[in-house]
Amino acid sequence: MPTDKSIINLMIPIHECPTVSPEDTIKRAVALLKKGTEQEHQYVLVMGTGKQPTGLLSRRLLLSTLEPEFVVTDRWALPVFWNGFFTEKCQEEAKKKVKNIMRPINLLTIEIDAPIIKAVHVMVSNHVGLLPVMKENKVLGILRIREIFYELAGHITESEV
Repeated sequence: MPTDKSIINLMIPIHECPTVSPEDTIKRAVALLKKGTEQEHQYVLVMGTGKQPTGLLSRRLLLSTLEPEFVVTDRWALPVFWNGFFTEKCQEEAKKKVKNIMRPINLLTIEIDAPIIKAVHVMVSNHVGLLPVMKENKVLGILRIREIFYELAGHITESEV
């Protein structure tokens, strides 16, 4: 019977993850995300006290803050778009604190001893591309969909079909 790699072998250790504080601005977080793109980081960890992360800020979450306002009546809701909206919204969001839009770390996690297939299920069913890896209520690292995909690709392309 084949055995799967463990999550600890696929995760990014916490000390290799880009980090910001809850009091940092979105502008700083975006600068780190932009720099982290070279390592294919799509997130920054929001570090609280005790060197443990309290939240995550991802590219997808940042983009969701740009969603337009809606004009709502008793019968319908209509998004409002105009030329310049994107730029205005970006400038507005840049001034906000990370703590105001981060996703709390405890919402979706995976235990270090869980099977990879459980991580796949959690990611797919919740439409997320990364999970904090936990052991005894402490974050040890981040498991990204990228590493799971490479594991899948290895099994598919290296096996005889």
